[in-house]
Amino acid sequence: MTDPILRISDLAHAFGGTQAVAGVSFSVPRGAFCGLIGPNGAGKSTLIECVSGVLNSYHGRVMFDGRDITGWPLHRVAGLGLSRSFQVSRMFGRMSVLSNLMAAPPAQIGERLLPSFAGGWRDQEAENVTGAWGMLRRFFIDDVAQNYGNDLSGGQRRLTELSRSLMTCPHMLLLDEPFAGVSPTNRARLAEHLRALQRDDGMTILMIEHRLELVEQLCDNIIVMAEGRIIAEGSMADIRKDAAVVSAYLGDEVVARGA
Repeated sequence: MTDPILRISDLAHAFGGTQAVAGVSFSVPRGAFCGLIGPNGAGKSTLIECVSGVLNSYHGRVMFDGRDITGWPLHRVAGLGLSRSFQVSRMFGRMSVLSNLMAAPPAQIGERLLPSFAGGWRDQEAENVTGAWGMLRRFFIDDVAQNYGNDLSGGQRRLTELSRSLMTCPHMLLLDEPFAGVSPTNRARLAEHLRALQRDDGMTILMIEHRLELVEQLCDNIIVMAEGRIIAEGSMADIRKDAAVVSAYLGDEVVARGA
C-alpha cells in the first residue's frame, strides 16, 4: 500500500462552545484522489483550514510528507508543498490573470529589497513568466491572460485559482468545493483537468464537494463527515449502503422507512 502523504490524528477544533471537528483521524495515500463529503455544518471546511494552516489553534496532530506540521501557519504549510483553494474563489480582482499567477511562486528575489540588489531577479522573473504562460495554455485560459480577475466567469476563476496553486509546485492540493459557481460545460473541463493532474502528474488531491456525481467520477476513496466526526470511508458503492451516511444526508426517519 502506498505510504500516506497526509496523516491526521485526533484533530479537534471548537468555535466557542461549538465543536466543529471532534477527534478526526485519517490518512491520504500519496498520489490518491480522495473525496471529503458530508452535509452542511459537518466540519469539512474547518478541517481543511486546520490542515492548511488557516487555523492553527486546533488539537491533534498533522503529518505531511513525513514532517510534523501541527500548528504551522499557512505560508509555511504552502512552502512545504501543500496548497489549498477556498470555497469562495480568492484572487486579486484588479490584477490580470497573468499577474495573479506571477504573484504565486514563493521566495521571489524581487520581493525583498536587499536580495534584489544581488541580482538574478530578472532571470527568475523570466522563468516565472514562462511557467505562468505554460499553465494558462494548459488550462486553456491563455486568451484571458490580460483580463482582470473581477471580469472572469466562475469557471475561468476556478481554472485561474488552480493554475495559481500549481505555480507553487505543490505535492498535494486541498480543494474546497472547486466546482462551486462553475457552468456545466466548464465543470466537465475542470473535472478532466483535475483527473489529469492526479493520473498523469501524480498529484495527490483531497477534495470537498457536494456534487456526489463528481465525487464518484473523480475520487478513489471517499471520507464522510457529520457533526465533526468521520462516519464512513470507502467507495461510493460502499457508503451508499451505509445507514449512518443515509441518516446524515436524509434523516433518521428516512432510514427507519427503509428508503
